[in-house]
Amino acid sequence: MLRILLALFFLFFSFISNAQIVDVWEFNSIEEQEYSLQIASQLRCPQCQNQNLLESNAPTAVSMRHQVFKMVAEGKDKAQIMHYMTERYGDFVLYNPPLTIGTALLWGLPAIALIGIFYFIFKFTRSQKQQLIENNFSHRQISEQLLPPDITTPSTILQWHFHKLLAILIVLVVIGYFFSPRFELAYQEYQRISDPLLSFTPLQQEQKDLLRLQNDIRQSPKNSELWAILGEYYLYQNSYDNALIAYQRALKYGGENAQIYSAIATVLYYQAGQQLTEDIRAVINKSLSLDNQEVTALMLVASDAFMNANYEQAIDIWQKLLDSNSSRINRSQLIEAIHMAKIMKNKK
Repeated sequence: MLRILLALFFLFFSFISNAQIVDVWEFNSIEEQEYSLQIASQLRCPQCQNQNLLESNAPTAVSMRHQVFKMVAEGKDKAQIMHYMTERYGDFVLYNPPLTIGTALLWGLPAIALIGIFYFIFKFTRSQKQQLIENNFSHRQISEQLLPPDITTPSTILQWHFHKLLAILIVLVVIGYFFSPRFELAYQEYQRISDPLLSFTPLQQEQKDLLRLQNDIRQSPKNSELWAILGEYYLYQNSYDNALIAYQRALKYGGENAQIYSAIATVLYYQAGQQLTEDIRAVINKSLSLDNQEVTALMLVASDAFMNANYEQAIDIWQKLLDSNSSRINRSQLIEAIHMAKIMKNKK
């Protein structure tokens, strides 16, 4: 039973450590970081559709996220970044797309239908009223002789109230449609159809992203950030050899970087079947010598300590990460990991 728990927890925690290598990015200030994250959270991942750029780890989202970070670092404002993203990926990446013919039809059709319904009811009730007036006029003398003077009034009033109730009911139905999940689903379907990448299969989308990234690298072959993004892409494709080459190029052109070293350690870790070898430890130590708070490096060490039943060390490292208040950690998952380690420690 203990082995099963360890295996399950390792699978869970390997996902955590894998997720931490997504953003090999250093911000110049806290203000720049907050501004970058704010803009990225307002852009939709074209590949995931229901996630923003911060929530998704798809290669497309990673590339777009880093492009946002880069443009903020270059001094671009929100409007310029949004314009660049919509020019490149289309209005689909916006959660609130601008008014176009497509969106106007989507939003305007219910209103047009409502106006049409009112017009129909108006014409119908007017014709009915005119017909009643004509009938009453032609038969007034007979009606006055045979019936009391007000005997036709209740019928007319009842018919008029019926039409008003019908109109109110139709209005409520239309308004209810606006607030119903069905309208939201229809709007999401419109956005999905307007997605410029819709015609591509997932593999074709990935190939398109890869080709675009490779073209960017050809134009700027010494751009370490692009090489780091390429390394992330290959890592998510389980192409470890290519990922290693890309990260090494990022290191070559960008100089020594703790996050790049920890990313290389992650590649080697998965190449070795999720075993922490001496070579991998050397790379991790190099990363920590440059930044003793490097998240991915510490996560790998803590994960290995947990798997080797060194729960005290794992707890210490995870607590250290919690105390760092890094934006790259998932606090709830770390707290859960610490809780699990304490349980396992007490069972020893």
